[in-house]
Amino acid sequence: MRYLTIADIPACCDLSASAGWNQTPADWERMITLEPAGCFCIEADDRLVATTTLLTYDRELAWVGMVLTHSDYQRRGYARRLVTAALELSRVRGIPTVKLDATDQGRPLYESLGFIEEQSIERWRGTPEVAAPMGADWGPSPLYQLDVSAFGADRSRFLNTLGKSMIGGGAFAMCRPGANANHLGPCTARDEESASRVIRSVLATKPGEPWLWDILPANEPAMALAQELGFAPARHLKRMVRGQPSRGAEDMVYAIAGFEAG
Repeated sequence: MRYLTIADIPACCDLSASAGWNQTPADWERMITLEPAGCFCIEADDRLVATTTLLTYDRELAWVGMVLTHSDYQRRGYARRLVTAALELSRVRGIPTVKLDATDQGRPLYESLGFIEEQSIERWRGTPEVAAPMGADWGPSPLYQLDVSAFGADRSRFLNTLGKSMIGGGAFAMCRPGANANHLGPCTARDEESASRVIRSVLATKPGEPWLWDILPANEPAMALAQELGFAPARHLKRMVRGQPSRGAEDMVYAIAGFEAG
């Protein structure tokens, strides 16, 4: 077991592609650059076969992601070793809350490590054709204070790596390319109208292309908007938490940043 480095990005992309994930080289580079001491891997037979990352938001919250094991090397305890290393790092840093988004396959491992279910989360997929409404445009940075209120922790350092934000009224939305589809999110909004405006404006930048949109089903307006725009559920996960409960104003969360980042 060792830390991931920039030189490992091609191998990381091979691993995530083999699992059908949407990560690009830029996604892996972002994690390694932001958290060089929080990106772990295992080598076996002279190849990289398993990964896990820990993204920290100040000293408030840590997020476990990129938990991947090559199909030929599963059931050897590699994921447990890596997630345990990530949890130890969060303990050393004094972070009271750790979260992750778990597949059904991963849930037994996380439960055995002390995680409990917080809420459901879904990935929706669509190929929308929408026109950009008036009242939204690209800005250099997201609305940080709005995001802190919605997410429950300061993740400005992470958001700064995603580029520009579509801003309109009391809302912002961000996006990035993916290996299989464009990724919409995060999107934070004070009201449904503002959320619809910025989301439609983002989607209109790449009409007719496939998009992924990760949604908290508890936000019913977000679900309704996704349905209206032609999206449909593609994956169902569970958000899990270990340590102190920590929740923001989730009715303002219209799209999360991604399963690896919350």
